[in-house]
Amino acid sequence: MDLRQLRYFVVLATQQHYGRASAVLHVAQPALSRQIRLLEEELGVRLFERHARGATPTEEAVFLMERASFLLRYAEQMKQDMTARQRDPSGPAAIGLSPALALLLAVPLARAVREQFPDVRLRIVEGFSQSLLGMLEQGAVDIAILNGPMQLTNVLATPLMTEALCLIGRTDDARLMQMRKIKLPRLAGLPLVMTGVSKSGVRLELEAAAARAGVLLNPVVEVETLSVAARLVEEGLGLTVHFAAVVQDQIEAGRLVAVPIEGLRLRRVLARASDRPPSRATEVLIDILRAVVQERVDAGSWPHAMLDH
Repeated sequence: MDLRQLRYFVVLATQQHYGRASAVLHVAQPALSRQIRLLEEELGVRLFERHARGATPTEEAVFLMERASFLLRYAEQMKQDMTARQRDPSGPAAIGLSPALALLLAVPLARAVREQFPDVRLRIVEGFSQSLLGMLEQGAVDIAILNGPMQLTNVLATPLMTEALCLIGRTDDARLMQMRKIKLPRLAGLPLVMTGVSKSGVRLELEAAAARAGVLLNPVVEVETLSVAARLVEEGLGLTVHFAAVVQDQIEAGRLVAVPIEGLRLRRVLARASDRPPSRATEVLIDILRAVVQERVDAGSWPHAMLDH
């Protein structure tokens, strides 16, 4: 079996007529018939029922059609990818980020991609880990940063970074200003603004750790994004648990303070679908993403974080 036979088969199955298929393929009908016969002999099945009006695909041919079409598309993609590697990367590359990470990474990532590879069209999609995983599996994004732990199937995930979760409050809160670290039991009874979605990311880590330690949390407000939570904290409506980098501007301005919670860390992985090889544009996006994260960690603008290798 070779790609030529599969291509002849797909065209004949589509046209359902040897004459029309021969014209599309620019080959003589005897040559087409011979290749189809060789394919049938190798597979041990009859693929077409010939009659006066043409050739009707058998049930076995319908079964083969989807697989043959996939192989032909994959072979064509390989040729395009090899040709593309000889040129500067171009085309679309989509990355899925949580809303908090998008606040941190959108500007430096877009700037780096535009400066280094102007023909790459960057697309940033925001969502939480579970929805991003679905987008990744469906092909809506090429790569995504996901929060662990998660059950990942048909996904290749490599460690990206580990980050301490912090209790974030106002600088005039005496409970926080005098602490370099805080133990999880100290969160019991504190009015908390809960961020994210249940059983995912930061909230999953916090609630699971509290359950293991027997700590009763006191959520007073639930919101999805840290930007909203930080606004509520600044207005004195409670404290929140998240990572400090997203509110670094407010910390430096003296409006908020972030204290790491002992033993509470969030692991992040860089994920892509295992059944789709990355395009050249996606490959360079991965490299740029790692460089941007490393630069921010080294510069101290991403506190309490460590890049995983």
